[in-house]
Amino acid sequence: MIKRLIKHGNSRAIVIDKVLLEAAGISETSLFQISVNPSGGLVIQSVEDNKTDVLRENFEKLNKKHKKLMQNLADL
Repeated sequence: MIKRLIKHGNSRAIVIDKVLLEAAGISETSLFQISVNPSGGLVIQSVEDNKTDVLRENFEKLNKKHKKLMQNLADL
């Protein structure tokens, strides 16, 4: 499938058809990792929710353990 970028405010966006998203099992709340391919172009991959849950849990542990440091960083 070939798509063009569309203007979205000061950015550009790619619209992905609902049928394609459903076929890939991707919902509106899915997260994506976007990277630059060394030979050119972008690579867009969906990220599994269970990986984001682990990341969130680890962040919460880190935030709890270093609460004062995190607050100081947030205040900068």
